[in-house]
Amino acid sequence: MRPNKTRNVKKSSIQSREIKLHRKMQEFFEKEGKETFEKVKKVILEEKVECQEVQKALCYFLSYGRKGFLVRPTLISLGSKAVRGDISLISEIAKPLVLISAGMDIHDDILDNQKIQNRRLTVFGKFNKDIALLAGDALIFKGLISWCQISNKFPMQKFIEMTLLLEKAFFELGAGQAQEVNLKRQINVNPEHYMQIVKKKAADIEALLHIGALLGNASQKETEALSNYGRCIGMLWVLGDDIVDMFDHNELKRRIKHGCLPLPLFYAMENPKIKAQLRKIFLKKRITRKDTETILEVVMKSAGFEKTKNVMKKLVLKASKNVEEFANFKNLKLLIEDYQNFIEQI
Repeated sequence: MRPNKTRNVKKSSIQSREIKLHRKMQEFFEKEGKETFEKVKKVILEEKVECQEVQKALCYFLSYGRKGFLVRPTLISLGSKAVRGDISLISEIAKPLVLISAGMDIHDDILDNQKIQNRRLTVFGKFNKDIALLAGDALIFKGLISWCQISNKFPMQKFIEMTLLLEKAFFELGAGQAQEVNLKRQINVNPEHYMQIVKKKAADIEALLHIGALLGNASQKETEALSNYGRCIGMLWVLGDDIVDMFDHNELKRRIKHGCLPLPLFYAMENPKIKAQLRKIFLKKRITRKDTETILEVVMKSAGFEKTKNVMKKLVLKASKNVEEFANFKNLKLLIEDYQNFIEQI
């Protein structure tokens, strides 16, 4: 099969910047996350911010951030339901976490110079850096207050345990993002070093499954299994974006000029000849669509995608092994199957 034809087939298979969820998983996300989304929406809309631009930015974020609002309560619910736990307070726990994570997402767009996502302007892209920073700050601060307000809904020991868990997760996530910033425009990067960063960036997903296990009063063994599952899913999430960005001209160009390169490129550049060829493109003042297509074809001919797929396959297998003994395995398995299907498209 000729490279151009291969590229077109893969582009048609990987059409968005998100993993395509199984229909039943989509329904589960909607069901489990809807209540939290409505609560977060109410908090944002009722918040009186003196600066009208910041208020507009917060409302705008609601218009395109729905899927992100659904993910976190769903992952907590997955963890709790896996051990047949009480899910009545999940939306209360998820609300502050969604607010904090939303603020961090806006800040991440600034760090990554990401003005467009899923063909829509981000808050940073539509407004400006200062307004985006302030909007992110507002969400994080509101999330922290909301977290304190739910302390009386749990035994104090459990609330402290969850708080310490989140502190550890967010600091690990922040460390990973800081290390990733240091890789901007770098090509001499060991793939194993990059994978250590990917693991850190998955800390928040692990924490959400861990919290779900705590709500379900899971055993230590069950909690460890769900936490490991969450870490694997979080890493697959990051690597899935890496793959999709390789097929998106604007995203690949942005990552070359302003961000950290995707994993397939690091694997491809283990070959000195390929590294020399790609370096010439990376150093160009203006990277054209033809350039990104050339990069994609070079990586396809190398072992870049194959090695990335192998890493993802191992994570899928590890995720599955950690949770296959749970009685309520069905929904956990659906998310694994989504990644299996995604890997097959690469």
